Amino acid sequence: MGFITEINSLEDVPQFEVDKIGIADSYGREIPGVYSLQRRDTNQHLGMVGETYRPIQMSEMVDVLDRSFNAIGGVRHTGYAVSKGGRKVLIQSKLSESIGSADDQIDPYFYTIVDNTGMGSNKVIPSTIRIACDNALHLIKGSASNKSRHSSRFDDRVDDMIASIVQCINVTKRFTVTMNELKSRPYTYDEMMQLTQQLVPVGEVDTNCRIAKREKITNMFTSGRGNVGETRWDALNAVTEFETHTGRQSPEKLIRAFNGNTLSQRALALLS
Repeated sequence: MGFITEINSLEDVPQFEVDKIGIADSYGREIPGVYSLQRRDTNQHLGMVGETYRPIQMSEMVDVLDRSFNAIGGVRHTGYAVSKGGRKVLIQSKLSESIGSADDQIDPYFYTIVDNTGMGSNKVIPSTIRIACDNALHLIKGSASNKSRHSSRFDDRVDDMIASIVQCINVTKRFTVTMNELKSRPYTYDEMMQLTQQLVPVGEVDTNCRIAKREKITNMFTSGRGNVGETRWDALNAVTEFETHTGRQSPEKLIRAFNGNTLSQRALALLS
């Protein structure tokens, strides 16, 4: 991912403060209950918020990460990316130990998203990358405790968030069980075609783009990197390869992948 800047530690992530600034109308009168979020170093407007919104600063999230990953050990912070001038900041972290099998290894990753738009929560999402082909799969966790809303309650929930991040790490370590289960279950080319029709449904008026998308995913079942077209594991990696390597990659695209509704996440649910 060329848009991610490599780092050696959390100290290498550029940090900036966000202020909640009152705004006025064209006559200079203050508008009650409406505020602009602005970067303190550049004065760039990042979003609009209400009265109860409390900016969670980068330093606070970095402290939560540091305490969480120190609690379990064996984690390196490997990169960061900034989206749209600081509206969202992404921090990439990696478990030192690979999982999976000797001939098909997986690197466990975690992505922390610091949201400064006023529209979303900060969150930590576990992910995996298959070494053979650099396919990424984001394992969205259902619990809300690994998310932090921008309110006065953030300080009260720090310990819960740290515990949840540690749990996410342990869940990701156990992804080997899911991988081995998918590898043990045969899957045919016809079943792969049916899967793509579930992921990209056939409508009354089918566009060339949608047809091409289904064909490309199906072909990756047998010709994708590291795939042999025999198991449900090949099927999942055909979908993840399509998502990971198709189209221009960017911080915005990566962050959107954490909304819990990607093709690969739906494929994993159908195949498991």
